[in-house]
Amino acid sequence: MARKRRECYPDYTAEVAYLNADNQITPQLLGRIIRKHRGNACFNQKLCERYQVIEEGVPIFRRRPRFSSGSQINNRLNHDYFSEIVDFKTGYFAGSPISYSYSNTEESRQVTGGERQVNEAGKVLTDFVARACMYDVDMQAVKYAAICGYGARLFYLDKSGRENVMPVFPYQAILLSSTGALHQPEYGVRYYRMRDLNNRPVCKAEFYDRRMRYRFSGSSFNTLELEEAPMPHGFGGCPLQGIPNNEELTGDAEKVISLIDAYDRCMSDSSNEIENFAQAYMVFENISISPEVLAECQQSGAFSFASGTGGKVYYLTKDINDTFLQNYCDRLEKNIFHRSKTPNLSDESFGTASGISLKFKLTELETKCGMLQAKMQAAGMYMFQLLSFSWQERLKTTVVPEQCIMEFSRNFPLDALSEAQAAQTMIASGLPKRIAYANAYSFIDDVDYVMELAAKEEDDGLLSLYASGNGKQEA
Repeated sequence: MARKRRECYPDYTAEVAYLNADNQITPQLLGRIIRKHRGNACFNQKLCERYQVIEEGVPIFRRRPRFSSGSQINNRLNHDYFSEIVDFKTGYFAGSPISYSYSNTEESRQVTGGERQVNEAGKVLTDFVARACMYDVDMQAVKYAAICGYGARLFYLDKSGRENVMPVFPYQAILLSSTGALHQPEYGVRYYRMRDLNNRPVCKAEFYDRRMRYRFSGSSFNTLELEEAPMPHGFGGCPLQGIPNNEELTGDAEKVISLIDAYDRCMSDSSNEIENFAQAYMVFENISISPEVLAECQQSGAFSFASGTGGKVYYLTKDINDTFLQNYCDRLEKNIFHRSKTPNLSDESFGTASGISLKFKLTELETKCGMLQAKMQAAGMYMFQLLSFSWQERLKTTVVPEQCIMEFSRNFPLDALSEAQAAQTMIASGLPKRIAYANAYSFIDDVDYVMELAAKEEDDGLLSLYASGNGKQEA
């Protein structure tokens, strides 16, 4: 599905330059920002509706019968490859939670202020990750990035004054930056529609700069007015942040939407043809039959006519080239997975593939995830900058953003036997154990720690052996 120019992410360079010149946000400027975003918002909302299998978002559900008159069979079958592509990437990338920790190296202790300060910083970070349910927030951000091309999240202070974060729908989030970097915006807008207690529609908008939060409301986005006095949001930068899926801000299934639609149409048309068999016409060849006789024959299920007349009774049906349809649908399905760089789990070879083969099958998916991981790491650094400012203001705790660590691990099915055999082969060929462990075992993140444990177990075993007397040398 090709994007129209108005559906691409707008250029807000002029608006950012105006705001950077110490100009305040106004309802008129805010309305202009929202209007420029509406094309992108509508496009992304359609993508979200398609993921949710809402009728308005799936073209096959809106297809009309081929002919305008008469009783027409109009099956509308949806094969939800769209959400399968999104869910596979989301599960593979974020199925194993991103790990957050604070570095405890000598360098970290020096820049943080000592061992006690490092422990305090680690505890503050750990408490935030648990309180904010970062596993779910990261999962939602990755999912919407895979759907719309970018996800969004909003940092805020809860009722108790503690830092928290919430996911935001991409079509409700506008990120303004002079560099175009959505992960490090200079200003942010969150806008949405709701209904008040009297069931009247109300339009809401929140504008964020580096220090303040502005809330607007109105009957439409063109009639917004400042709802309350600006309030400090408590962070050292814009707390509304975007997480791009890639540099182009495209979703994982966007490039194959036309293929998915073609597959839906083909399968729906095939279903229509199959049902037409049940409506086959009965043909009476060289036979004259009255309605009364026809009714009687329908009740008995048999027809009788004089021999030698050359008459025939048969059904008129369509011939369906099943082989052609099957080949066409198989080719479409293959192209959907190939062009979206998504492995086809229904492939029979997947169930019997070894660990090495699986890695080869996931190479293209891993490439996509690598691009997203780079964006997530950049977004994580900006997140740590926001949080460290708030922690310093609220708790007087020093947290150095550069010392906050994000560790990613793929939700990959392990083939422990193959990896162990590969490690043993490397060691037997003369490679050091450290190199063998680092290259063979996918589940080992800290090789040095594993080597220390192995050495400790070996020492403990020797001590136990000598303590039992079996290791003593005879005089």
